Amino acid sequence: MDLTRKELKKIFLEKEITQKYTIKLMESNIDFYLNKEHLSIQFDFRLQFDSLLTLQTFTISIKEFEEKFKPLVINELHHYYDDYILVNPRKVYKTEYSFSKDIQSKEELDEFLSNFYLCLNFYETEIFPKLTDIRFLADYVGSVPFEQRSEIVVGGSFPLQLFKKIAILKWGNHLRYEEYKDETQKLIELYAIKKPEKTEEVRLFQKGFEKLIYHLENEPNPFL
Repeated sequence: MDLTRKELKKIFLEKEITQKYTIKLMESNIDFYLNKEHLSIQFDFRLQFDSLLTLQTFTISIKEFEEKFKPLVINELHHYYDDYILVNPRKVYKTEYSFSKDIQSKEELDEFLSNFYLCLNFYETEIFPKLTDIRFLADYVGSVPFEQRSEIVVGGSFPLQLFKKIAILKWGNHLRYEEYKDETQKLIELYAIKKPEKTEEVRLFQKGFEKLIYHLENEPNPFL
């Protein structure tokens, strides 16, 4: 079955649950955007070979959290920062259905879309409203131990993505705060050993880390 992005966009525009999103056709993707009071939401479908349709990760910017976290990032580390988290459908939406399908018939497309609408409805009712709750967010970040940290993506590159997780865990009063704090310190020290030529970079990592920890442990929790 030959699918086109224009045909898919038309289908989505006719469905009530996706009508509220701004839909843009990119080179190989169909991008969805929704700007709400407390959240900015983005997700997309990738269409390859005219039939392989894949639902990509949900990208969420939690406005209140980012507004409180970004001032804790020292200026020299701002280029490591991004104001989003990624929520993987396979991580929080439990289903045996695969959202990457080689669509060969209208029936298969209908089945794919039906399962997607169920998934999106779950996100809109069970996930998006709760992401502004710092304890829910901390439970999400802390759902894996530090050694599995790559399973949860909160935006930015090393070390800012770890700094962001540490702030989420601390403000969410999560038990993994000390674990992530201690292991991040060890990673910075290991980075210094593995990259001795990066002395200034390591100094800034440590400076940013110490500023963050001092603030988290000495200033009131802004979410209380």
